[in-house]
Parts: sequence; structure tokens; C-alpha cells
Amino acid sequence: MPLERSPPPPLTTPLTPTTLFSTPQPLYTPHCSSEPNLNANMISPPSNMSPAITFRNINIKRKRSDDEENCLSTFMTDLRVMFNDLKQQQEDKYNMLFSKMDELRVTFDMMSEKLNNLTSRVEHLESERGESMSYIATLETKIENMEQGSRSTCLEIRNIPVEKTENKTTLLKTVLDTSKIIKCEMNSYDIKDIFRIKSKDPAHKTMIVNFTTVLRKEEFLEKYRKHNMNSFKLTTEHLKIGGPAKPIFISENLSSRNKRLFFLARGVANTNNYKFCWVKHGKIFVREKEGSKHIHVKTEADLSLLAKTII
Repeated sequence: MPLERSPPPPLTTPLTPTTLFSTPQPLYTPHCSSEPNLNANMISPPSNMSPAITFRNINIKRKRSDDEENCLSTFMTDLRVMFNDLKQQQEDKYNMLFSKMDELRVTFDMMSEKLNNLTSRVEHLESERGESMSYIATLETKIENMEQGSRSTCLEIRNIPVEKTENKTTLLKTVLDTSKIIKCEMNSYDIKDIFRIKSKDPAHKTMIVNFTTVLRKEEFLEKYRKHNMNSFKLTTEHLKIGGPAKPIFISENLSSRNKRLFFLARGVANTNNYKFCWVKHGKIFVREKEGSKHIHVKTEADLSLLAKTII
């Protein structure tokens, strides 16, 4: 679009001061940049001129007063002070945070060192505990062997009713009568001691027979087993004891630990189809079938391994 404008039409009336200010004429203004405040730069017209016409004072410029300069200077000063204060506060906070981080780092290092020391001590104690447990197990085995060894000449006879006037003499007679039935020649001097111990049924307390030698004990037990296998099961009726006939059981006198182990071994043998489970010389054995190798059960751990093997 062209920036030049067409010139105004020629005046029909001569331009004189009278005609200029008496008759309104269109004012021609060349293109230029406008002032921000046109009203402030306008010159009031002379009194004899029309009030609709104003003239622009090009030479007058708006000047900044001293109060404005002072206010601006004060504002800038306050702004600088505010920023300096904010900067100082931020620096103080950062310094405090760095100080706390240093303290935490020192504390963490100390805790880490203590943790390492505790870990070393725990490992040392675990090692000592393992050695102690091994030593305790060894002592328990020795005590168990000693306890079972002290019972090496003893047998248990169960299911014989308790008599009201019972004493060691009557008990000895019962044992000797039993030896005659199972055809095991025995005299009173072959028995060192005989007594009863507590059991679940007070009317049928277990009888403990302590022989003078292990050989005599083994002979008596072997005769009993052969008699039950080849002849008839021994009962209270054969000993002429009143009341209904009850089977008589004779076995080795085991320690408390071995009794529990034997009980568990019988359960595992039945569950895993083992055909034989027996005790000999205070030791527990199992065998899967005829002709297979016997297995010596020493601890409960042997039973768990035994069960896993069958599975």
C-alpha cells in the first residue's frame, strides 16, 4: 500500500488570518511518530482562535521530577538490600545443611564401623556357638552311652499285675517261674536286683530285672523271643496269675532318649514299609526286608534321612 497521500484540493478562498481562524478548515498533518501523551503537549490556542483547534508543542518534553528520582533510588536501594538479605539467608541455610550433612556423614561412618564390629562379633559368637553345640552333642552322646551302659544287664517285664503283698521275693519267684516256662535255666544268684518303676497303668507297673552279667540277660531275652516264635505267646495265664490272660512283654531296658528313638523308629518303619525294627545291646536297628542290610539308627536325624531314602 503506498504511503504517500494525494495532495489536498486547491483552496477556492484565499487563505488569510481571518478566514483561517473564522472558518474551520481540515488540518493537514504529515505522517510522524506520535507522542505518548498528546494532550500534555498541546498548546492552548489564542483567545481569538476557535477552541476546537490545538497546536502541538514539539519543543516541550516531560521531565522527571526530583521526588520521582529519589523514590526510584530508594526503591533500587531497598531492592538491593532485600536481595542481599535473601542471598545471605540462602547461604546460611546452605551452610547449615552442609554442616548437618557433615554431622550425618560422621554419624553414619561411626554406625557403619559399629555395625562391622557387631557383625564380626556375631560371626565369632556363631562360630563359638557351633563349636559349643558340637561339644554339647558329644557330651550328650557320652552321657547317653554311659546311661545305656549302666542298663546293659537289665530287662523290662511288662503287663504283670501288681499284687497287694508284693515284695522282692515274690518278684524273684515270678522271674524264676518265667525262666522255667521259656526253658532258660536260672538261679536266684543270677539276678542282682529286681524292682518295679512307675508306668501309665499303676496296676501294671513295669518290672526291672537286673542280672549279674550281660550274658545271662542276653540268654534270658533270647530264650523268650524263641519261645514266642516257636511255641506260644507268653501270657499271665502261664504264670498262674488270676484274672483274664494278658500277654507278657520282655525287652531291653532302654534309656529315656532311646525309648523315644525306638518309638519313632517303629513309626517310620511302618510308614515306609520296613519289615523289621528291633533293639539289640541297647542299639536300635531297622531292615527293609529279608536279606537287606540292617541300618543302625543313632539319632532322629537318621530317621529323617531314612524316610527320604524310601520316598
